[in-house]
This record gives sequence, C-alpha cells and structure tokens, in this order.
Amino acid sequence: MKHRRSIELAPPDSHAVEIEKETLSTLPRWYIIHARCRRCRHETSIDRQEIARRYGDDLSLAKLARRLKCQGCGNRSDNVLLLQKLPRD
Repeated sequence: MKHRRSIELAPPDSHAVEIEKETLSTLPRWYIIHARCRRCRHETSIDRQEIARRYGDDLSLAKLARRLKCQGCGNRSDNVLLLQKLPRD
C-alpha cells in the first residue's frame, strides 16, 4: 500500500506464510517451528524432520497447530505455532 507521496506504508508481504496451505514440505528450510502454550507460556522448538517422519510431509501447519500438546501442563487447546525465520546470507 502506498501513501499519496509514494511512501511505502507497509513492507511487502514476502515473508507471510499461509498456515492453511503451507505444509512441512513446502515450508522453506530457513524457518524454525516453535510451539507456545497459552496457559502456562511454556515454549519449545519442534523438530520438523521428526514430525514429518511421524505424520508425513504433507501435514499442513494448521493441522500441526491443532495437534499440539503442552509438555509442561498438558494443555491441548488454543496452543500457538510460531515460525522464526533464520537470517540468510
């Protein structure tokens, strides 16, 4: 979106990930997957190779988010899937 003076108001959406369409196989390798519990705030990284081995590469990130279970308190509802982009040269 551009301002009337041609100033870019928002950065291009080149880093956005559509969680419903993106799968483990289509997610670029420079993204790290984390999970956070909304109840106890426990956060951990997810080994994407292990998840792909267990459930297949075609598992969408939305389905993965629904399968999350907190290792701290056992909460299964309303957990959050986070993506971190590693810096690239």
